[in-house]
Order: sequence, then structure tokens, then C-alpha cells
Amino acid sequence: MTLILENISHAYGRTETLQSLSLSVDAGEVVTLLGPSGCGKTTLLRLVAGLERVAEGRILLDNETLATPDFHPAPEKRPVGLVFQEHALFPNMSVADNIEFGLSNTPRGEREKRRKSLLDMVGLQGLDDRMPGTLSGGQQQRVALARALAPAPAVMLLDEPYASVDVILRRSLRESARLLLKEAGSATILVTHDPDEALEMSDRIAIMSDGVISQADRPDIVVNKPVNAGVASLFGEAQSFDGKIQDDHFVMSSGRLKLGELKSDIAPGVASELVLRPAGAAFEARDDGDWVVRDVRYRSNGRVLFLSPTESGQRDLVRVDLAGGDIPEPGKRGQISLRAEHAFLFAK
Repeated sequence: MTLILENISHAYGRTETLQSLSLSVDAGEVVTLLGPSGCGKTTLLRLVAGLERVAEGRILLDNETLATPDFHPAPEKRPVGLVFQEHALFPNMSVADNIEFGLSNTPRGEREKRRKSLLDMVGLQGLDDRMPGTLSGGQQQRVALARALAPAPAVMLLDEPYASVDVILRRSLRESARLLLKEAGSATILVTHDPDEALEMSDRIAIMSDGVISQADRPDIVVNKPVNAGVASLFGEAQSFDGKIQDDHFVMSSGRLKLGELKSDIAPGVASELVLRPAGAAFEARDDGDWVVRDVRYRSNGRVLFLSPTESGQRDLVRVDLAGGDIPEPGKRGQISLRAEHAFLFAK
């Protein structure tokens, strides 16, 4: 079933948290809400779950009304599964009882079959009798996911579900959770402020800011064709610089960057914002260059140069990926030119 949000607005007192927001999520689709704290992501999940009342707009499942300002079914009456950062397992109940909690009206044999199937899916076979307090954080999160999936909900909501586990385990949980969610066929909304998590988990990413969706599209489109500077700056360790185009350069207060491969319709002299990822620029060593290498650091995807204008000391650092060739020493001068990808210009 398709989850449909139509013109949803919400406020806490006089503070607007959502403004006429619309979004649809198809069955089997994972859509991530990505944005900073306070932008309305969790509020939207709470409205779908029934933990908050819809003030304006409506929520549908296909053609069936799930919530309106005048219709507010209790959370337990909605075909919605929830997974939160805190896991929220019942500490006095075994893994088996936690997973079967939402299946009380299901015959015992079917409950056991469903539970064993889910434990197999999340890789926790044989842990049926364990208590939550004896499990690791990652295991508890997988039990929470299995419990939420047990009733085969039409909608799955995940709010920062991996924030409390370490980085390596988080990656593994993302991979397995996405496969489970796709297999379950639920319309899924994931909330996160982590761009990498959004990229790994999503069929589509909806970028939120100040209670509205700035852009909602496939991950590759959102990353490579951002609609504004706010979206562009979320990915790839981006930096933002104010300036203007002048004589085939982007001129900012700290220095000049050669436009190079970057094409723009912005007229020279117009106040602009450049969003630059390290992969969006190239460094060419030149004795008369305006920029100087201050540091060279190694990262998992290669070396990164830290450059600043020759006259500014250690201030105003620009990060540039080193594509290959000789590694320049700190103090080496040169020029920076922009590439066609991973560099974005927006009029202010």
C-alpha cells in the first residue's frame, strides 16, 4: 500500500514545525528524511504513527484515510511499525516474547513460525530465550526491527535507529535492515541526520529544512543535481564560499578559484554561493600560483590537500582531492580550478 501525506502542517504553540508538506511512499520503497535537528523529521513520523494529532492536511494508505484533524486513530490501531534509537524492548520479556508481542491474536503455531522466520532474517537464530539485557546494542536493535516487522505492517517508521551503535556495526545493520525492509514490502520512512546513512538505505531521499521538503529524488540525483546550496552542502564534506564570478574566476574574500570546467548561467558580478566538495576541484602546482599547500592528509579514498591563499597563513583553508601524480609538499604554490562535478554555484 502507498503511504500518502497531503499538505501536512503542524505547530508546537506558535512554532511551525511542518508547512503544507506532501510526500508519498510506495509499498516496498525506503524513503529517508534527511536534515538538521529541528527541521520537522521526527514530528512527521509521530504524526504518521499517531503519537501527534494532524492539525492540517491528511494521511492516507492508498484510498483509505489514516489520519485527519477530525480522525485520529490510536497508535495501536494503525498498521504501522516503529523502530527508535532506544530500541524500547520490554526488559522483563524474552526475545521471543518481545517479537510475538504484537501477534497476540495469531494462533500459537503461526506466532512461533513467524518469530523463527524473523529471527533467521535478522541473524539471531537460537536467541529466542535470551533477555534483552544480555544482548549487545546491535542485537537489541535487530530484535526491535524484528518485533516491528512481526505484524507485517503496511508502514514502517525508523527514527535514527542506528545512532547508538558503533560505526562498523552501524554499516552492517544498515545493509541487513534495507534488505529486510525491501523483502517485507512495507512503505518505509527512515529519519536521519547522517548523509551516508541516507545514501546507503534509500530509494529516495527527501531533504528537509524548516518544515518543508527542499528536494525529494533518487540518491544520485540529490547528490549530483542539488536544487540549492543547502542540499548540495549535505554531501561529500562540502564547503561553502560567498563570492562572485569575475574574469573566468570565482572571486571570494580569501582568494580566487579558476572556473575551469564549471559552467554557470550566473552573470558576472552577481552575489553567489559556491558549494565545493574536495572532488570538485583540482590543484596545479605553479610557482606563481595564488594558493599554497598547508597540509596533506590521507583518507580512505585518497589524499586531500589543505590549501590557503599565499597571503593568509593558515586561515581560509580549501580542501582539494589529490587525483594522482606527485604529492606536493607543504609550502608548494599553485592554482585551484573547479571541475564540472561536485562544484555548484547558486545565486544568492
